[in-house]
Amino acid sequence: MNFLKRSALITVLAFMGIPVVQANDEVTSLPTIRVMAESELREEVGFVPFQEDKQVRQSLQHYVYKVHNDMQNAGIPEMRTVVDYQPMAAPPDLSQFSPILQQYILAVASGFQSSDPTNGLFKMLEPLNLNRNSAEGIRNGTIKINVDDILRLRQQFQDGLRGF
Repeated sequence: MNFLKRSALITVLAFMGIPVVQANDEVTSLPTIRVMAESELREEVGFVPFQEDKQVRQSLQHYVYKVHNDMQNAGIPEMRTVVDYQPMAAPPDLSQFSPILQQYILAVASGFQSSDPTNGLFKMLEPLNLNRNSAEGIRNGTIKINVDDILRLRQQFQDGLRGF
């Protein structure tokens, strides 16, 4: 019972004391960001005339002059560079091969030297009936080649080396 009396007394005093605690001073407002039109902003800030600082202007002109002067008078480094060049190699002597084999070798070589070196590879695989469309099996790890094509290609190479 004692506890109830004390708690009732505390609540009565608390309710009586709350209205007494008040701020007598004026509440200060915190700065906020407001969207303003240009005319409102001019009224708020006012007109600030431009004041030219001659020393700053001269230093900027000097800097611009120096940059332009450096660009126009760019120095050449005195470091010498060594240029290694490889003399032109003698063209290979294909006269020992038959004309058909010569054309085939040159076509494969030009295919390898082109912008897409796979052209030379597919030129080599052309006698085996392998082209870009049938190369999907190669990408998968399997390849289907007709044994007759291999034997015919071998015979063509042997005939070309013999000069027939």
